[in-house]
Amino acid sequence: MKKLSVLGLVLIMVFGLSVLSFAAQGSLENGAVVSDSIGVSATVGKYAQILTGDTSVDFVLLGAAGETAEDNENFFTVESNCLIDLTFSADPLTNFVDYIKVVYELFQGEDLLLTYGTDAEGLADDPQTLIQIQDYKDGIVTYNIAALAELGSISDQAAGDYNATIYLTVAASDSIYVTSLR
Repeated sequence: MKKLSVLGLVLIMVFGLSVLSFAAQGSLENGAVVSDSIGVSATVGKYAQILTGDTSVDFVLLGAAGETAEDNENFFTVESNCLIDLTFSADPLTNFVDYIKVVYELFQGEDLLLTYGTDAEGLADDPQTLIQIQDYKDGIVTYNIAALAELGSISDQAAGDYNATIYLTVAASDSIYVTSLR
């Protein structure tokens, strides 16, 4: 028991001395001051938002064989505080029985970034990822989706409503990307 008491007293003294060693101290006589500093730190997590607003791709088709319809102004914005990758994919345009071929083009300004398609058989391209497409220094970036739908023969697709969904996914870029080697 005495050994534990002595050990406890020794630990308290060592701890007490170590705390004092971090203390700013000195005489305050004759206008002297004592000062110290405290560090401040913060950690900001990686964060992004996609704003689509009321954007929707809309086609109006009469039903004629080989008819096409375009919707070329479908804007959305992306804002992030880190380097990001943007992935684009879409479901086939369908009424749950028939499919309509659609080609999507993704632009940033006048620059075509990717082309993505779904066909009249219900197949879609694999998702496409734009690696390191945007950094926080870019601020809020506006993208545009231009889309073209094309009918097959008159009887290839029933009259009625067709629906699909476009998927936009933002992820923090983990890629090491080398633009040039010198």
